[in-house]
Amino acid sequence: MSERTLSKRGQENLPAGEAFEKFIEVVLINSYDKESNPDGIISLGVAENGLMHEELASFYNKLNITPRLLTYGDGPLGSRALRTALSSFFNDYFKPVEKVLPEQLIVAGGVTSIIDLIVFAVADEGDGILIGRPLYTSFANDIKSRAGAKLCPVSSEGRDPMSEGMVEQFEKELVKREKEGTRVRAIILASQEQLVVVADSCGQKAHTILLENATFVVPPDKIHPSHPSSLTVPSLRAQTVETLKAYMRFCQRHGIHLISDEIYAMSIYRTPTNASATPFTSVLAIDTSNLIDANLVHVLYGMSKDFSSNGLRAGVLLSQHNPSVTRTLKSIAMFSWPASVTEHYWTALLNDRAFLDGYFAENSRRLAAGHARLTGFLQSQGVRWVEGSNAGFFVWADFRALLGSDIVVADEGKEKEEEEEVVEAVAVGRPSQVYRTSRKAKARDDWFFDKMIKAKVFVASGNAFFAEEHGWYRVSFSVPTEMLELGLKRLRGLLEEVRGEIGAPL
Repeated sequence: MSERTLSKRGQENLPAGEAFEKFIEVVLINSYDKESNPDGIISLGVAENGLMHEELASFYNKLNITPRLLTYGDGPLGSRALRTALSSFFNDYFKPVEKVLPEQLIVAGGVTSIIDLIVFAVADEGDGILIGRPLYTSFANDIKSRAGAKLCPVSSEGRDPMSEGMVEQFEKELVKREKEGTRVRAIILASQEQLVVVADSCGQKAHTILLENATFVVPPDKIHPSHPSSLTVPSLRAQTVETLKAYMRFCQRHGIHLISDEIYAMSIYRTPTNASATPFTSVLAIDTSNLIDANLVHVLYGMSKDFSSNGLRAGVLLSQHNPSVTRTLKSIAMFSWPASVTEHYWTALLNDRAFLDGYFAENSRRLAAGHARLTGFLQSQGVRWVEGSNAGFFVWADFRALLGSDIVVADEGKEKEEEEEVVEAVAVGRPSQVYRTSRKAKARDDWFFDKMIKAKVFVASGNAFFAEEHGWYRVSFSVPTEMLELGLKRLRGLLEEVRGEIGAPL
């Protein structure tokens, strides 16, 4: 077999590549287009914002491609012009305690590359990442495929995942991992999903933490009270300043890095249901004195979410007080060298404040409208969701009633211990990491996925995000209105079909 010609590393990454290839072939390559592919699949399962694509394309098309942009430019760490524009942007919009300087920034080809770089810098091979569940599905791949770290999900066990109480869960998991010989190196507090921590198999003192800052709200009374685990939803509210400080103290106690991924910082919107949402606060805006050594704090940001430009691939790492990170990454930054044209586009956007302010305002309005349209649909279908979100591109919807015990799967007769044995992750794009889940849950997700593809609409299973409870789905609303309406029409037909098969009320 040809796989025997690969390195051990290469063989371990095979399942991840195959799973992602399936997603590309089934969903992405056959994506809906009104003119060229009207029977294609409408994806309501990817965190991509298409609401402002026309305006952005028009802006980019007015920019000239100069000969200079066809060269190596200023090198692999990002052009001086872009890093200057980014530092000004951070200073004006993120309200840092200390002024951000261009030399504190590293630009790479996307936040995925940035995560790979920072993990390479702070974690050794075999180190693990503690992640609050649910979490962004690609974190495992970003952390593992090249840097060789591993993912160690943290369960909330019914606690509000955005509260100070969740810090106790990380404390428990850190102690558990160290007893097992794993050294914790980092925790990510996710804007979109949850929290993540990096660990090592040496049993030595903990050393690093990554944080991704959220901008959502989940009022406890808006989640199913009969299911405490329903609190384990994506991080749909902003960390309060006190919660962020609690994580800083946690990191300081264990000497681990805190990395805040703030990719949705400007993708905020207002609706009647999120009036009490906690506003976004960057870790840069918190005085770290008496909380954490400043050289342990880092911020990740990118062009994909707030600037609706996933395809241009640009991300930035800000290490304000740790020049060693910048120095060590110079040696491998060329592997994720950002394209000069992309740098040119982002620089122009950042420097045109009149366009940028108008863009953010209109994007916010359209996100609010998309959120209202989707939640109105879910309500009409009797599907519950986590209410009160005020940022990002999706909602966390409860499809448990459609994926319950009434669905007959091949494993129904198996012993309980067999049903709950370790099985390969089924989510598309998931790397070759196993986790413990019910075989029935996996079979039901596969069954529902097949139904979606036939219905020409795609929403993302919570299984893809290491959800603690089977049956939750992430549904995106950040596609153009006409496409969203058609996607929801197809989803309505799918739900009616499923309810008919399981005998549920239509």
